[in-house]
Amino acid sequence: MERITFKNEAGLTLVGHFYAAPSKSIIIMTHGFLSNKSSSGRFDRFAIKLQQNGYNVLTYDCSGYGESDDTAIHFAKQVTDLRAAKKYSHELGMKKFAFWGHSLGGRLSLTCYESDIDTMVLTGPVTGAIAYQHVDDFSEEQVAQCECNGSAVFYVDDPWRTEIVLDKQMLADFNHMDQAAILQNVHCPILVIHGTEGDLEKELAQITKQGEKLFPAGTKIMELDGADHGFMEQLDEIETLGLHWLHEHFSVK
Repeated sequence: MERITFKNEAGLTLVGHFYAAPSKSIIIMTHGFLSNKSSSGRFDRFAIKLQQNGYNVLTYDCSGYGESDDTAIHFAKQVTDLRAAKKYSHELGMKKFAFWGHSLGGRLSLTCYESDIDTMVLTGPVTGAIAYQHVDDFSEEQVAQCECNGSAVFYVDDPWRTEIVLDKQMLADFNHMDQAAILQNVHCPILVIHGTEGDLEKELAQITKQGEKLFPAGTKIMELDGADHGFMEQLDEIETLGLHWLHEHFSVK
């Protein structure tokens, strides 16, 4: 694994980990809300396994997260971050691309689809509008701070930073997502994995089910019994399912 840096279109430095393999196929992994390139250790272990199976892997901190440059976060900024990660992958000489996203990283993956993306693996993805109050434990004080000052500070358990600044726009970003408009522009098979436990994961699964007919041909939507939004007790199963899917839909050649 190599620590790498690259720039987004705003000139901010993003920090990532590149797992090199002897192929031109790369999987770009995008973390969720208030997380980082490790994704609570999920991406670390998945990336090593994928590398062992012949895939290059890039994990990265969105701007305002982890080791990347500071900024107040909102969705449009993170879209430019994923596009910058893909551009960097092109510069590394990669020819074939797949996305792997968790939670909000799933929405980012769908939003950033381009015709050279062969497939996606999405765990607990945000696939439609969801009330921001349901996404995290926003306090009334934090919401009021966002509304009045334009941003609010979240203190996080992160090895690289102690706080993340939430832009007011992010509250609206959760509330407003046109599921049909985004999904109609995606044209690759997707593995969507949801859990059956926890209020947040149940709601996310229901949102996906409501739009099931909108997903591209070849998509598989499944639920893991007993899994909550973190899937921390199901990482072995996620790893196996993801690898099997990639072996069927994403060549390492």
